[in-house]
Amino acid sequence: MWAVLTRLEEPKHHGLSVLQKMKLYNGKTLPGFTYENVKQLRKEAKSEGMHGISPRFVQDKISNALVVNPHSTCLNPFMVLNELEEGLKHHSLISNEEVREYYRHLISMVKEEYTDLVKNEVQRAIAADEEALTRLCGNYIDNVKAYTQKEKVKNKFTGQDEEPDERLMRSIEERIDIPESRMDDFRREIMNYIGALSLDGRSFNYKTNERLQKALEMKLFEDQKDTIKLTSMVSNVVDTETQEKIDIVKSRLIRNYGYDDESATDVLQYVASIFARGDAKSESK
Repeated sequence: MWAVLTRLEEPKHHGLSVLQKMKLYNGKTLPGFTYENVKQLRKEAKSEGMHGISPRFVQDKISNALVVNPHSTCLNPFMVLNELEEGLKHHSLISNEEVREYYRHLISMVKEEYTDLVKNEVQRAIAADEEALTRLCGNYIDNVKAYTQKEKVKNKFTGQDEEPDERLMRSIEERIDIPESRMDDFRREIMNYIGALSLDGRSFNYKTNERLQKALEMKLFEDQKDTIKLTSMVSNVVDTETQEKIDIVKSRLIRNYGYDDESATDVLQYVASIFARGDAKSESK
């Protein structure tokens, strides 16, 4: 990814980063951008791809990473990125310090992107409890239906009719940045979507709505991360029950995302350290 970024020209479009530009080139969608916008971006960058880091340099740094990490059965991205950054100090074809600093900035950008990626994969692995997601979704839909139709929800435990659970609905919607000013629209969209499926003779499944699926997974992750005690991975003491839960998450990473045992352990420890730092920051406030 980094080598590709070095070969892209900074976009002239206000507010668009070179990383977002790369994603658009790769077929991803971004709000406010169409295929015509992408064609215009290509047209503006006439010399794009003609300069930047060479594949040979990347290949050499991967070889270096293998040499300096002889006890690892695989290389993680940080091992390679650190070698790439170190290699910039001695790159014979970079004579301009400003260019060298820009390339370092791109490495930092790639590290941030990778961190977001693995955090998302670990979150999804933790929240990959189909039954729990289905229950959470059913509870959310019941409350949204009652809210949009100005009805009450029957408490399954007490049998009493209650007002829709606003706290539950917002705790899910906030995961995908639905502001209060848009929550009514979002809830109506969900109900209209369910109604349209019903007219076609199809039943609703949260997996058919990408935004809702993401919101449910993030909510379930927040609810479960403390019970799994992921942050305990950065300590030397892990109790048997917690280790069993961690092993389940690790097996999901291996099965669903292509990790092996060592890389899954590395990623879990890395993400655990992020959450541990976050907890420490929260406690210090």
